[in-house]
Amino acid sequence: MMSSMDGTEPSGEREVVDFVTQITDSARLRIEENLPHGFVRLKVAEAERRQAQHDIRSVEDIITELVRNSRDAGAKRVLLAFQKEQGRYRKITVLDDGCGIPSDMHGLIFEPRVTSKSEDFEEDRYGVHGRGMALFSIRSRAMQTQIVSSQPGQGTVIGVVVDTKKVPERSDQATLPVLAETEEGESVGSGPHNVARVLLEMSVDHRSMDFYIGSFADILATARALATSGEAPGGPWDALGEIDDARELADLSGSLLGLPISERNAYRVLNDEIAPLDTAYAQAKHALKASESKTRRRKAPSQGERQSRSRPLRRISKEDLAEIGRECSEIVERVAGRYYLHPSGEPRVRRGRGKLIISLFITGEEGEDE
Repeated sequence: MMSSMDGTEPSGEREVVDFVTQITDSARLRIEENLPHGFVRLKVAEAERRQAQHDIRSVEDIITELVRNSRDAGAKRVLLAFQKEQGRYRKITVLDDGCGIPSDMHGLIFEPRVTSKSEDFEEDRYGVHGRGMALFSIRSRAMQTQIVSSQPGQGTVIGVVVDTKKVPERSDQATLPVLAETEEGESVGSGPHNVARVLLEMSVDHRSMDFYIGSFADILATARALATSGEAPGGPWDALGEIDDARELADLSGSLLGLPISERNAYRVLNDEIAPLDTAYAQAKHALKASESKTRRRKAPSQGERQSRSRPLRRISKEDLAEIGRECSEIVERVAGRYYLHPSGEPRVRRGRGKLIISLFITGEEGEDE
């Protein structure tokens, strides 16, 4: 390699050296050992980073991990604020009334392998949980992840912002999946595999828990209703039932509950213009009952309808039967006249099983019955 007169390398060669050094240093950080045949042994940190990329592949995965954490914290109520901005950035806030997180752990819980499950892990319909990788995986994929507020015994509020161009989500987030009843019990049937489905599946698996999903304003109205009823866990929730000023409510909602709303929407919440939400399970149950009622109405006709279906000729009125008789009599008179035969008296039309029986008396020239 050529050097300049002052002992420094030409700029082009320096750039090559810097590039090679950068690649080498990067590999050194990622690789613990080079093995034969092109294999390598990754360092723990790199393996964790790659595992995080695998764990969180969609917004639905993020919600799954967050609500599992709420479940493990002993929460009975989980409120999910779910709002999209600029058609791209999904803002997520999860409020729960679980055991809460000490303030000195607010940063540590996002580090890999940090978990409260020291004895064992848990396996549910979504796989293994308790490896201490959930929040680390979310932070690795999201634009922003933070504990908004949490104290022991006062629940947890966690906020996440996701770029859906990088971490996609189902296009249909407004449709609630169908709740089905089988011989084994309730299950989640047809419908999109969206965020609402995650909450409904959790509701079916854990009937002691209530899950809510809505906009920031919807969730604020619901949290305030719980606080007013005395069902909130304490902490920032408690203050919601005492505030009667829209600006104060908007400020508290954004700073302590991770629910940034306008002063106008805060005013609407205070005036009950935005109603508290039903749980995801209650909404699905209501839809199931409505569907069953509609099906029963279709399958249970009235007595008259049942008779009409089993004996359809009963729908023909006496007047119409008489008209059929008269028309038939005219046809018979015209055709039988060619043979010097004539109808006699009124025709008789009776209903049979799937048929009409028409009786006509015919006479010859001498007036004798034929």
